[in-house]
Amino acid sequence: MQRIRNGIALALAAILGGCAVPGSIERPPPGKPSEFHMPPEHVPPLGQCRIWYAELPPEWQPPAMPCARAHELAQKHGGRVVKAISPRSLRDGRTLGVDYGPSDFPSIPPEQLPPPGYCRPWYERIPPERQPAPMTCERAEQLVKKNGGRVVYMPGPEIK
Repeated sequence: MQRIRNGIALALAAILGGCAVPGSIERPPPGKPSEFHMPPEHVPPLGQCRIWYAELPPEWQPPAMPCARAHELAQKHGGRVVKAISPRSLRDGRTLGVDYGPSDFPSIPPEQLPPPGYCRPWYERIPPERQPAPMTCERAEQLVKKNGGRVVYMPGPEIK
């Protein structure tokens, strides 16, 4: 009986293993909220959140947005969701952050990332300056489906 159960479990694992979406990143569950220090001028306003990517300079970070949206996007695209702990956070840079893992764009120069809420098709063997321009995510997905590559998305308050 145990051999049958093991065989069924093995077959089920093999079937489910083949169900992953190609190219999708399996993200671990988010970390526990912890204190995170950031430049005070980049702390989001009280009541809002911001996704912060360790690999990006402050000037290339996504803008502040509603916290529910920031957490939803970080689950898909990585980053650390940060929010002000108190009004003092805006002066000292102390925030509360939840880490969702690395970004989807570690090999892309920050200046080549699309504006917040937009996407960009990205082809690994093409130099950054020859990549297609940022565009709506729907259009970028169509091009990638047709030509290969991947879609790079910069989280923003709204999808364009």
